[in-house]
Amino acid sequence: MKISERVSADVLIVGSGIAGLKTSLELSKDGHKVLMVTKTQLCSGSSFYPLKASLGTQVTKDHDDESVFLQDIEDVSHGMHDKEMAKIYAKEITEQINKFEEIGIKPTKLSDNRKACFANHGRKIYMLKDWNQIRENVKQILEDKQNLTIMEKSEVISLIKENEKIVGAFLLDKNDNLILVQCKAVILATGGFGNIYKHNLNPNDVDGAGHILALEAGASLVNMEFIQFIPGFTSPKYKTLFGEHTLTYCKDFVDDHGNSILEKYLPKGVSKQECLDVRSTHGPFTNSLISKYFDIAMMKEIFKTKSEAGFELIYDERIYEDKRDFYSIYLNWLSERGINLLKDHVKIAPFAHASNGGVKIDSFGRTRVEGLYAVGELAGGIEGANRLGGNSTGACMVFGQRAAKACSDYLKSCHFSEVKEEWALLQLNESIQRFSAENKKMLAPSEIIEAIREIMWYYGNVIRDEKNLLCAINKIDDLQSSYNMGCYFKRDSEPKKAFKARNFLNLSKLLLMAMLERRESRGAHYREDYPAENENYNKRLFISMEGNVPTLSFH
Repeated sequence: MKISERVSADVLIVGSGIAGLKTSLELSKDGHKVLMVTKTQLCSGSSFYPLKASLGTQVTKDHDDESVFLQDIEDVSHGMHDKEMAKIYAKEITEQINKFEEIGIKPTKLSDNRKACFANHGRKIYMLKDWNQIRENVKQILEDKQNLTIMEKSEVISLIKENEKIVGAFLLDKNDNLILVQCKAVILATGGFGNIYKHNLNPNDVDGAGHILALEAGASLVNMEFIQFIPGFTSPKYKTLFGEHTLTYCKDFVDDHGNSILEKYLPKGVSKQECLDVRSTHGPFTNSLISKYFDIAMMKEIFKTKSEAGFELIYDERIYEDKRDFYSIYLNWLSERGINLLKDHVKIAPFAHASNGGVKIDSFGRTRVEGLYAVGELAGGIEGANRLGGNSTGACMVFGQRAAKACSDYLKSCHFSEVKEEWALLQLNESIQRFSAENKKMLAPSEIIEAIREIMWYYGNVIRDEKNLLCAINKIDDLQSSYNMGCYFKRDSEPKKAFKARNFLNLSKLLLMAMLERRESRGAHYREDYPAENENYNKRLFISMEGNVPTLSFH
């Protein structure tokens, strides 16, 4: 492919969820020329995915609560979080909650203090909802921003460096034209990688592309083995978020034959009701609580039966008599989607949801590559082995603000570097050739993508062990040997899908290697062959590239 167009901006921002919007508007306000690129439409990614009625943001109650908040983060993180970033979040989130309206969001404060998922203490919770209205608000705000350009249905495929700093990027526009962007800095706000799993609770654009962009540019990744799995509906409406609090009214949890599946996996001394009661307090799976057997039971049965139909929940009719807003909001939302927990056969299974790790950044969103920043779920920061509920959206605001400030100062201090087109194209082609194998049996990008999603869901899910992880890595290697990316990187073919397949090959192997490397169970990471937490692994796992070879190390 040839370069169809060359464009210029002070800063390229990749992603248009809350983190992308925050950084774009802050830098635009500072007078910089901003180009925001999004794979789908404006206001996309997990921030604007209609997974449930609302999203919550947890806010420090007062000055005295800061130390308590930090202890809550420490307790659920199991030492895997960035302590400086956690302190900053607890201190600055109160100010940032008042700035949501600047990006078109009007948060609603709940009337009482409430414990967020995994939290030991209740605090102020602000709810974000009505995504369609937010999208309209954002469009109105952006109409006045003459220095902010948006490219929808476009995908950044490679970053360009010169003298060890970011100078530009390649992207494919909505017509698959190859565009060269000359810029001083790049902010990645591409979200997580849930779509690499067959069953996930994310939109299709949350596919880990930003992780590979950052890694190839020289940044490092951290905590990639800690991935949130949350039960989701397999029926009556596939890919609907399960409200764990409804387990308070759950009488049983059964297979297709009506047999209870939980009790046979419970250890001595743990009752079914005790497990369900604890599981009703948190959404994601964690090895840290006895409720883990709820999720382990599901995956064990899936392995045994090879059925992904899910498992039915039998509810007490009193659930619809509970008028507390925590129940009524969720049950009304289900009702709007034609779901009734008593009348329908409600089945659930583990779905991939959010990544606790990501690109290693400092407290200003800076990576170790000059001119490259990361924010939002893409960035690894205050989250650790578990993710404390209500911090994700807030972190987009707190560290989005800080990244925009740092980036603005950087932009004012540097000049454009001329990007040599021939040299940049050569680098791009070399990266494509590394995934252009010659094999009689060649697989198309869509075949690679679906095969990887299947592998990850079975082998990199809630239950992990050495045998299956090694088997999965071998399967990924076999897929790579059957993929000729160069054949599909053509305008009249599938260039965007070709890159997604390549990214999946890269990312899936890195995830599996990280899961293999941590030989213990901690938080969201459960190794059946190493079921206990091990103090020898009280370190974070980092991934970087040495040439084209990934390197994993604990620090």
